[in-house]
Amino acid sequence: MSFQSTLLIIVLVCAVVLASGCTQQTSVPQPAAATPGTPASAGTPAAADATTLVPQFDAYTEMLFEESGVPGMAVAIVKDDKVIYLRTFGVRNVTTKEPVTPDTKFQLASISKAVTGTLIASMVGNGELSWDDTIVSVDPDFRLSDPYVTQHVTFRDLMAHRSGLPEYGTDELQYDFGYSRQEILDRLRYLGLPGAFRSSYAYSNIGITIAGITAAKKAKKPFEDLVTERIFIPAGMHNTSARFADFASSADRVDVFPMQAGTTFAGPLNNDDVNSPAGGVSSTLNDMVRYARMQANGGSLDGRQIVNASALRETHTPSYIRSYSGTGMTGSGLGWNTYLENGRTRVEKDGLFSHGIATLITVWPEEKMALVVMTNRFPEGNLVTGSVSNGWNELYSTGRIEKDWYGDAEKHLQAAFDAMAPQPVEKPANPKPARDLAYYCGTYTQDYYGTVRVVEESGKLLVYPGHSTTPFALVPYDGDTLIETSGEGIVTFSTGSGANAPSAWFSRYEKTWRNGMFVRAGP
Repeated sequence: MSFQSTLLIIVLVCAVVLASGCTQQTSVPQPAAATPGTPASAGTPAAADATTLVPQFDAYTEMLFEESGVPGMAVAIVKDDKVIYLRTFGVRNVTTKEPVTPDTKFQLASISKAVTGTLIASMVGNGELSWDDTIVSVDPDFRLSDPYVTQHVTFRDLMAHRSGLPEYGTDELQYDFGYSRQEILDRLRYLGLPGAFRSSYAYSNIGITIAGITAAKKAKKPFEDLVTERIFIPAGMHNTSARFADFASSADRVDVFPMQAGTTFAGPLNNDDVNSPAGGVSSTLNDMVRYARMQANGGSLDGRQIVNASALRETHTPSYIRSYSGTGMTGSGLGWNTYLENGRTRVEKDGLFSHGIATLITVWPEEKMALVVMTNRFPEGNLVTGSVSNGWNELYSTGRIEKDWYGDAEKHLQAAFDAMAPQPVEKPANPKPARDLAYYCGTYTQDYYGTVRVVEESGKLLVYPGHSTTPFALVPYDGDTLIETSGEGIVTFSTGSGANAPSAWFSRYEKTWRNGMFVRAGP
């Protein structure tokens, strides 16, 4: 599956889960409204003691686990600095049947963004940084394609996804081209900025990474070391790391199980070291309980103020308002999604790897309450995490769970998958034959993407992007236009008088912010 297909599925699943728990007042998903007249409308819980709701929640969560078929799951709720629910389900590996325990490691995926926000908040609270410091004030070599944005973009802009960077921009450089973090950063100057600076929202992994590594540069330490010293160690999160190797080498970690064509299989682990501040943290349920307690308790844990309360509160506050409804609003905090509905504030961050990881942390700051859920399955795991959180939110607000959160999300997802099913490629009525494959072979380049190599191997035409050792194949379609064997894209080679094509246009790399034309650079 190409990066483009994987990205589409990730965006689709996230949108479906949001939609299942939201009231669609505008074109942007809104948080779920409580039933009018219930205690939630006044911002008060349905039960004075949340622990009385735990038996019903436990039965609901067990039902979700069974219905979804996820191999393993870990769930916890903290309230008023106490753990009121902690349970693990299933196995970390479907073959060995080893159970998930509270000390089993999961990759957090994009929950890492909230962790990075917490790290920067600790530096803001210490007076080392301001949210509104510019990136160039710390790293004078930083450069984007727009000189004005280069000089003015701040930590706040990047953490709130309002910098103008394209949605998921540069992710293809990591996954398709296999570039290192520094190679990607060096190419930012060639990346178009389609969004309006500070007045548009576009989810950006590289934006969070820039903020995280620039904060680390200020402290003169690698990001992975700094977040360990400032957050993980003080919080007693001793089984948490921002390095993939620590997760991969752990004796007690989940294996991941995506689903493809109705079949569950053991997927490859996703190494996100390139974007570690945005997706590279791994942790356990026991450690995430400590993180959740700290988030719900104003940065304090076990009597120690780990993060300044005011600086942490800023991460939970929208720095960009994405939409309004009649009863609240949806915004982007600093590493978090923020929701205000019927007087209740909820901040949330989900994580998703299509390889087979789905995670979620939800915090209700005013109520000193937080929930964590982690699974090792895609895409059902993402439906489960949202359903667990939405179910608890409904139960806490109204004293009952009436909506079929999982069923509704599943229906939306299936309909969306049906809509995006690949359509048969129509062949031209009278296709022209391709030339000898040698005409197309060679190295093609452009400033942003770098190089692609087109080679003939055993009579097949293969394309190797960047450093990738996994090519995609092309077959004749119509003259000098060839099509990927997956049917996901075409490549049109230009006509020249020489022995080789002067250039090649790749539809998979054509974006609103970057064209897909590559020029021949050599054999």
